[in-house]
Amino acid sequence: MGQDVVMTVEGRTYGGLSSRQRSQERRERLLDAARELIAEVGVAPLTVDLVCQRAKLSKRYFYTEFATKDDLLDACADDLYARLKAAMEAVLATVPLAERAHGVLRMVVHTLVASAADSRLYMESPGFPRLRQLQQREISEFTERIAAEAMPFVGRPKPAVDRLLATRAMVTAATELISAWLHGDIDTDEDTLVTTLTAITLGAARAS
Repeated sequence: MGQDVVMTVEGRTYGGLSSRQRSQERRERLLDAARELIAEVGVAPLTVDLVCQRAKLSKRYFYTEFATKDDLLDACADDLYARLKAAMEAVLATVPLAERAHGVLRMVVHTLVASAADSRLYMESPGFPRLRQLQQREISEFTERIAAEAMPFVGRPKPAVDRLLATRAMVTAATELISAWLHGDIDTDEDTLVTTLTAITLGAARAS
């Protein structure tokens, strides 16, 4: 009998939505609100109060979905990196090896350019310890995939050259250049940036 009562409570619907669906809907509203605010003001000024006001939800609901503001920001970053990885996998699965470096770089730049929230989160992550840790973790995983499936290495590795390290150097440099470009510190267009980064990548592959 007790089990029947629990099932009834857990399965109760309101407005046609179950409690789980309502929780997911609140979570998405909070994430959307955070992304809008990041696009408008950046990461640092973000507060729980601002997010709740934008999402039109009480703080009680915020703390039902996220323990802290940092957890919300982590979720925003995880979403960005999940989309970048999915797009990268599509490139690796469909583009010939000789063209993969260009395809991956174009995908990364285009994804960030398409969303002010994504670009600001990507640019500003190094200034926040948890976001920086997440970004560095993703760069490490990204590097391994690129080294294995997108770097057109030729011949045997040169003595005393670590190809994974060479790829990491390329990815790190690309990250810095893309961030500087998004910030407006580099005066060039998207195609030139991608083409230049591709040339650097191919040069690193030939030199390794």
